[in-house]
Amino acid sequence: MLRLIKILFVIYVFAMPELSIGQEECRVSFSGQVLSEGEHLPVAFATVYIPEIEDGVQTNEEGYFSIKIPCHNKYEVIISQVEYQKTSTYISVEIEDYKQTFYLKSKQNVLSAVSVHSHKREEVLLSNVESVLSTRELRKLKGKSLSESVSTLPGVYNIKTGPGINKPMIHGLYGSRIQVVNNEVSQMGQQWGVDHAPEIDPFVASRITIVKGASSVKYGPRAIGGALLLEPEPLVPDSTLHGSLDLVGFTNGRGGIGSVMLSGSFLLNEEESLNWRLQSSAKKSGDQHAANYNLTNTGSEELNFSAAANYIKEDLQADIFYSRFSTEIGILRGAHIGNVDNFFEALDKRPPFFTEDFSYEINNPKQNVVHQLLKAKVHLDRSDYGDFDFIYAYQQNARQEFDIRRGGRSDRPSVDLQLDSHVAKLLFHHEPIWTNLSGEIGLDYEYQNNKNVPGTGTTPLIPNYSSFQTGAFLNEAWTTEKWNLEAGLRFDAIAIDVLKFNEEDQLINPKHQYNMFSGIVGGGYDFSSNFKYKSNISWSQRAPSINELYSQGLHHSVAAIEEGDDQLSPETSMKWLHSLQFSFNEKLRLNVDAYASRIQNYIYLQPEEPRLTIRGAFPVYQYRQTLADIYGTDIIGSYEFFHHFTLNTKASIIRGNDISNELPLIFMPADRWENTLNWRLSNKLGFKEIDFNLSGLKVFEQYRAPITETEAYEQATVPVPDGYFITNFSLDTTKKLENAQLNLGLSIYNLMNTDYTDYLNRLRFYAAETGRNFELRINYIF
Repeated sequence: MLRLIKILFVIYVFAMPELSIGQEECRVSFSGQVLSEGEHLPVAFATVYIPEIEDGVQTNEEGYFSIKIPCHNKYEVIISQVEYQKTSTYISVEIEDYKQTFYLKSKQNVLSAVSVHSHKREEVLLSNVESVLSTRELRKLKGKSLSESVSTLPGVYNIKTGPGINKPMIHGLYGSRIQVVNNEVSQMGQQWGVDHAPEIDPFVASRITIVKGASSVKYGPRAIGGALLLEPEPLVPDSTLHGSLDLVGFTNGRGGIGSVMLSGSFLLNEEESLNWRLQSSAKKSGDQHAANYNLTNTGSEELNFSAAANYIKEDLQADIFYSRFSTEIGILRGAHIGNVDNFFEALDKRPPFFTEDFSYEINNPKQNVVHQLLKAKVHLDRSDYGDFDFIYAYQQNARQEFDIRRGGRSDRPSVDLQLDSHVAKLLFHHEPIWTNLSGEIGLDYEYQNNKNVPGTGTTPLIPNYSSFQTGAFLNEAWTTEKWNLEAGLRFDAIAIDVLKFNEEDQLINPKHQYNMFSGIVGGGYDFSSNFKYKSNISWSQRAPSINELYSQGLHHSVAAIEEGDDQLSPETSMKWLHSLQFSFNEKLRLNVDAYASRIQNYIYLQPEEPRLTIRGAFPVYQYRQTLADIYGTDIIGSYEFFHHFTLNTKASIIRGNDISNELPLIFMPADRWENTLNWRLSNKLGFKEIDFNLSGLKVFEQYRAPITETEAYEQATVPVPDGYFITNFSLDTTKKLENAQLNLGLSIYNLMNTDYTDYLNRLRFYAAETGRNFELRINYIF
């Protein structure tokens, strides 16, 4: 027995050091997903922090996280995200990888009994496909226009009018087919023009959502192609003064942008608070530069301001919001040609006509735009049966477009439009009935009055008109742990009252009446936390917009003559959308969206032979209708080769067919494929995070451009751009300070200074895209 004890003692003495060493080296993978309680939606960019090891990680867009931790221990795990209540729990880790799903509750109160409703995000139909630019991603896109920012998402494209004007396109549809919703209010500007960028300051938004499916049931007939939702940072009770400062400088245009925001609260008592925010931004940029020459008269200026406040008391919240957006944008001087011979010469002339040295001056042709929005909202929460929202908004959009004119008339705008809009909404969100059925009922009213301000000395591009729209919708969803099913219906009555002069110079008063129906049926099924599928079928109608009916003359910003047709019929679209989400072993993630739509009476611009006018020679486009098919696929995926080193890939393929004329559909995006290598370092060199990104974007040649575009001109061929490949690089860092955070970013766009043109640029005939651009971003949050 004694001998046995000695043997065991020897084994213990020699073995324990080895076991100790083994335990010190033992590390396991702690991973999982963070979901919202109730709806089980992924919580993106939540912080998962472990105090014992003073380390943590953020969830990705799908709520997944993974971190290496020592084994044989018990840890406290703290999970937090700005829109949800912080939670804490404990886990016990042995020698095997540990995986768990966590659920966060939406914030219901902050600071004792003060109720908060303002954080509640815009609801999207469950079966629709959406892509989100979060606060974190928007921080890296500071300095970009709204359209440039959202075009980083698959299936979203950027239509350009030269280097300074950008407009979003979703699945091949744009303009009056895409509804922009700014702070819960449908944006009412002159959105019909391809050269009319959304009049919104991107610095206002803390989150941007792109809804790719037809969204007419929720947002009205203008959302036949999708919706773009901008949501500001929620106003919540907080006795501390908060704010942020953004500074952006860029070399291409030798410009800069500055933005400042302050927010705070007056806590009246435990149940009442008055919360406020002030924000302003300014931009100054000179001429942009292509790879090999200056792009004369492409500078821009902006000065924007917004103010928001709300009053919260128990189940009542009242909000008010005001914003003013003003911009002056130069139009490429070389796009305006004096005669037909010079027009055809300009198609191949590089650098363009009228190319001069760099300048900050903004001369004719140019645009001046001022957009004002005033919104009031009352939210009433009746927890026993639901909650009510009433929203009223007034918008005024003033647009002036200046042409190159003789006789000292350059100071007079050739287009001078003022659009006044009133929007009223009443929404009721009912609590779940029969356990799983929840939904929303809404009533909408819109009134618009558009007038041409006298004194231009030109024939109005579009006439004076008034429009009235009344809508009602119902959407219901049935949700269980695995299933969700939904259906929605909407009806809109639209009346347009036009006042214009005919060809005989007689004043006439055409009137149009349209009854629009929309519907959606869809659902989804979660096979597991790693495999999800959803689909919907939607039926939507859209009335012709005022420019499609009555455009008459030179649209100088796109350097083209556009002619409408007052006999156009409403578009009717049927779209089938599928979405598949798959992940494997926390390393591979893949989202595939597929869609197909058929649009009866699809309205498009048909190119005709160029025309010489007293203002110069310009291409001519006429609005026509056809039966169209549009279908495609969006793919986004990622693979983590090792910890924090990831390959991200995005691809979009789209096809459009003009069925009636047996041709490809005009102005469809070319196929594109982008790959990005991302390397993220944590807690290095005093920074919480250091992000490296190197990307390559391949855009293929649009070989499916219709013959009607490439051979519209008898004397020369309109060139279809070659495909191109560009590379971009970015470095972003985050540094935690005492009660503050500093974010620094450096980006190099078009790293190789590639000389190329893009099919979706309406001024591609006259000049190339912009060349290399260095951009420095400073963001200070306190």
